Amino acid sequence: MINLKKILCPVDLSKPSLVALKFANAVASRYRSSLTVIHVLQNPHADIPGGGTGAFSFGELVGLYREERQEEIIDVLKQGNRHAPHYDIIFKEGTPYDRIAETAKDIEADMIIMSSATGQSGMIIGHTAERVVRLAPCPVLTIQTGHNEEKQKEISELNDLMDLSSEAKRTILLPTDFSDHSILAGKYATSLAKEYEAELIVLHVIENVAELSLASSVDLPGYNTASIYYDDLLQSVQGRMKNLCDEIGEQEVEVSNQILYGNPRHEIFDIAESENVDMIVMGTHGRRGFSRFINGSVAEAIVRNSPCSVLSVKHPEHDFIDGANK
Repeated sequence: MINLKKILCPVDLSKPSLVALKFANAVASRYRSSLTVIHVLQNPHADIPGGGTGAFSFGELVGLYREERQEEIIDVLKQGNRHAPHYDIIFKEGTPYDRIAETAKDIEADMIIMSSATGQSGMIIGHTAERVVRLAPCPVLTIQTGHNEEKQKEISELNDLMDLSSEAKRTILLPTDFSDHSILAGKYATSLAKEYEAELIVLHVIENVAELSLASSVDLPGYNTASIYYDDLLQSVQGRMKNLCDEIGEQEVEVSNQILYGNPRHEIFDIAESENVDMIVMGTHGRRGFSRFINGSVAEAIVRNSPCSVLSVKHPEHDFIDGANK
């Protein structure tokens, strides 16, 4: 069961972030969730205009800036016919992704909804969305709008996570490597597919031997040829895929699977585009340093470049699917 009580939406007031805010407002309306909007100033002295005029003190400029930005945010929240039953607007200073993750923890957010596009004010620049995915204590839904006006309009008018019109074909993509993070993502994907009567596509990509050996820093002993390795690996993947899809099917969800060879991020993008996927649900490790570089690069590339929304989850975390972390 989906149980969304608190949604956090970061905005830098660029057009993509305001599109994400409209989307978050509609989702909050659907689930009767409270909505907290956060705007982070990374460098107030540089970001707030008028400091050199001498007409106002810096404190007065900050106050004026907040009043104006709050009015902008409220104007967006009043648009459309679906509204959060309750909202708060907060302003913070500091590194955006740190303040966002910190606030999500403080308010016990069930989900963060934010744009994955690059904004103009500096908040989203520097891959903030990817860093939020890595640090957040809850699932993060990144909305891909970019500068595509048609896509922005479509998302801003959506009154739910997916199009619920009778003629709409809803599709969710679940890339899996059968890790704990992927298993958790599967629970989210299954619940969402059931809630929205969407088809669920489960995808596993088999990488080449060189990539696997490099990523794991482990030799692959006992195999004289790559073909023997791939034959055994394919058999194992097929068995695990069947078990996973059988479990999903028991939840009365329409499910299909694909096993492909290649580069995971390329194959995920190709399937998302060819199947006109509405949402990708995937697990991420949330690591730092070299381990993050190897294991997190695929998830971050998906968040950054996906043609559709991406729900990123990691284990353990605060969840919005009842029993997800059990």
